Amino acid sequence: MSYEMTPTCACCAPAPLRSGQGLNRRGFLNFGAAGVAGTALATLSAGKSMAASGHYEAMLVNCIDPRFTTLSWQYMGLIQGVSRDKLEDNYSHFVMAGGPIGAVHPKFAAWHATYFDNLDVTVSLHHIKRVIAVSHRDCGAAKLAFGADAVSDKGKETEAHSEALSMFRQAVNKRHPKLSVITGIMDTNGRVDLVG
Repeated sequence: MSYEMTPTCACCAPAPLRSGQGLNRRGFLNFGAAGVAGTALATLSAGKSMAASGHYEAMLVNCIDPRFTTLSWQYMGLIQGVSRDKLEDNYSHFVMAGGPIGAVHPKFAAWHATYFDNLDVTVSLHHIKRVIAVSHRDCGAAKLAFGADAVSDKGKETEAHSEALSMFRQAVNKRHPKLSVITGIMDTNGRVDLVG
């Protein structure tokens, strides 16, 4: 599936539209239609948005790897209005190198407090019920944490990730025993194998 981005404002439009040069009748109409569409989307989104605090379902924690941005979004049920467990616009999102691995592995100890302080805030503000922690295959942060040999094949990689995800579940449960913790490993095609 591919997406084509249409500029909705002058600052995002190609240079001829920003400068006013090369703006023929069709270009002018397209530019105006894009502006109207952008305004309509903003208005619809504003009506749908919720308060900064309230009751939300979950927090997603996953990796910074750009290959998994859209796949994670799809996994959480946001593409084409499809909802998985009513999570569309109903979860907070924390992204860091390695995701749950970065939150607990000793290699990234300096980051641990940042993640858990953020979890405390989302529990306090959003009253979440669960944490969804997703690591992924072919993860550079996992290679740094475990060593390249420890993740050199799928079996070893699964074992290393499973160990980190278990540590993550224990750390969350120790700090917030009422939260359920769902952990999984995402493949490069977006499939998530639940672990634990």
